[in-house]
Amino acid sequence: MEKLLSYREPLLTTAAVAKWLGISTRAVCLWAECKVIPAIKIGRQWRFRHEEVSEWLQNSGAAKVKSDTNKEARTARV
Repeated sequence: MEKLLSYREPLLTTAAVAKWLGISTRAVCLWAECKVIPAIKIGRQWRFRHEEVSEWLQNSGAAKVKSDTNKEARTARV
C-alpha cells in the first residue's frame, strides 16, 4: 500500500489535452464522454493519463477519429 501511495502520476486536464491535440476543450470532453479517448471522470471533470493518451495517439484510436471527422466534412460539403 505504501508503494502504491508513493507513486502518483499527474493527470492532465481537458485544457492541457486540447492544447496538446490542437482541438477545443469541448471536443476533448465529448470524446471522453463517448469513450473515444481514454479518460477518467473525477467528480464533474475529466482527467487524462499522459501515457494512455500517447498510446491512443500511436494506435488506431486517433486515426479512427481523424477519418470519421474527414468523412463527416466531405458529407457536409455535398
